[in-house]
Amino acid sequence: MKMRVRQMSCLTPTLRPSEEPPVSPPFARPRELAVTVETSLPAALPSHAIEVDVGVALPVAFGGLRQVLRACEAAAPQVVHTLSRAHPSEWNRLFPGAIDGVPDLGDLALTPSERRLHRESEQMFWVLNVAAKAIVETLRASGRPLVLHGAGECDLVSLRAVMRAAEWSRLEGLHGTLLFTGWNVRRPHGAESFESRRQAYLDALCDRMRAPRVPTPGPVSSRALEAPVDLEGRYLQVAVDAAQAPETRVAAAILAIRSCFFTTNYEGAMLAAEQGLSVLAANTDAALASRVVQAWETLDTGFATPAIEIDRASLGDVEELKALFARSMGVVHVYTGAHDAAMEAFGRGLACRIPPELVARLHMFRALTLTKRFGQLPNARTEVAAGLAALERSTSPDRALQEGWLRNVCALTWFLERKLDMALVEEKQAMRCVGDLHDASATHLKINLISNASYLQETARQFGDAISTWRRFEKISESWGVNFAKHHRYRLAGLELAAGERDAAVAHFTEAFANADALGDSFHRQVIAAELGRLFLDEQQPAVAVDWFARAEEHARAIGDPLKTAESLAGQAVAAGRTDWSEAVRCAEASTTWPKQTEALKAALAQGDAKAVHEALPRARTKLNRPFDPVNLY
Repeated sequence: MKMRVRQMSCLTPTLRPSEEPPVSPPFARPRELAVTVETSLPAALPSHAIEVDVGVALPVAFGGLRQVLRACEAAAPQVVHTLSRAHPSEWNRLFPGAIDGVPDLGDLALTPSERRLHRESEQMFWVLNVAAKAIVETLRASGRPLVLHGAGECDLVSLRAVMRAAEWSRLEGLHGTLLFTGWNVRRPHGAESFESRRQAYLDALCDRMRAPRVPTPGPVSSRALEAPVDLEGRYLQVAVDAAQAPETRVAAAILAIRSCFFTTNYEGAMLAAEQGLSVLAANTDAALASRVVQAWETLDTGFATPAIEIDRASLGDVEELKALFARSMGVVHVYTGAHDAAMEAFGRGLACRIPPELVARLHMFRALTLTKRFGQLPNARTEVAAGLAALERSTSPDRALQEGWLRNVCALTWFLERKLDMALVEEKQAMRCVGDLHDASATHLKINLISNASYLQETARQFGDAISTWRRFEKISESWGVNFAKHHRYRLAGLELAAGERDAAVAHFTEAFANADALGDSFHRQVIAAELGRLFLDEQQPAVAVDWFARAEEHARAIGDPLKTAESLAGQAVAAGRTDWSEAVRCAEASTTWPKQTEALKAALAQGDAKAVHEALPRARTKLNRPFDPVNLY
């Protein structure tokens, strides 16, 4: 499907003098960006619109967004070229190989973590934010409306970038029009088990963009498959291709799941899992599993990471492959808030005839879901016990690692019940399990265990011990990257502040800010600057506080975050003794990402009380991790 970028004339009828003027159509030029969602093509489109077909046959991440960005480049080439040169690593993720000789995004920003059921992706925040900025700046430079056709068939990852652009435009006070058509049309390839979540996501998109919801779903299109431009697209296309050999489809489905994990493409991962399970169900050949291994070796690039443990070693017999697909579906359900469905998926994996190590891993995921999502801590420990019981039958070299992960989850349950002595016992046992192991997954667990030990000591208010434990990372390696150093220095500073070591804390907060600066990371620069502003404001050092809040505002605007901009403006006003909150209020009213925090700040501003505003400003913490909700859908 080719992109369309063309001008259209407005079909507005001429009025006779005696007639009342009609109600302005939804695409009339508003005082701010107006977002309209249509189920079909309106009779009239806005004049001189940038029109783009964003529909895709397969839910490949960035499929629709790439079309939008190409249209932006045609409409405002200098804007897009400047932005791509300023963010080459992100641009290369959108357009593989577009810019030579730049760092891989994986060297700069963090991914989700499957073992910890942690869905936050710093990488995808950077990518989608750059894309959103390109859209906003194109609308500003061109002064033209943007019409996105085939919106209901667009991949959700791309729509999240457009959602981000809508909020950013409100912060900027950008006048313009954003029109979606075909919102209820479904693509020919979609995950059946994800259909209800997709509809909920489309409703959430409308809410975040302040557009009325429209009925969904509607008809299924006959859109043809597009040529893949990256590995994810290639793998998904092979997975759905009935003409391919069964083993090739299964291998491609597993590889597609791994790729979709990193692009936070939940619908694509579910589709791949469904396709893989369907192929396995339709083929009873006992030799299929061995052929899957051969197909994998042909398709795989050799990539492996503990962020998601899907590699050559993950493959096994047909029952193990079924369990792998069930596990992957469970993880996606957790990430998308369908927690009951996640437990059912992990349970389906346990129903397969699989080795005890895989049984233990699935019990670990069930325990973690019960802990983090349901808060059912005794039930979680029952799952841990079941996993440990399974491991008693194991003679695999993998046994100790699986036990370590189970005990790590058990420690978390005791920690959440504030039974710190019990938590410490489990952490020590977990460390004994992996102390002599040095593979990537074991190292991943060791990092978690050191961190958790420090958190236990912090909770017990043993700040000196927490600091000593945390500084063990400095002894493990001198070659941690800048991104790790950013998080390490921030937590060290937070612990020092809690311990009363104020000067050391400020120095390390400042180092963390410098690390973020070296990465071009405005998200965390904003966080750290705002919290330093609050720290100096609390210490009645208004001039220094104003300086840090001004930096926080600069970076909040750089990432297009209305709430953070409002907080930073409010902090500057309080520190400078000003009582004009109007710009802070305007920015807060533009926010749709964090309703609870936004309402709290707006309530403080509405009081006109500097003390209330002061109390609403963010304080320093001991962990830098923050949700990337500006690009998340729930």
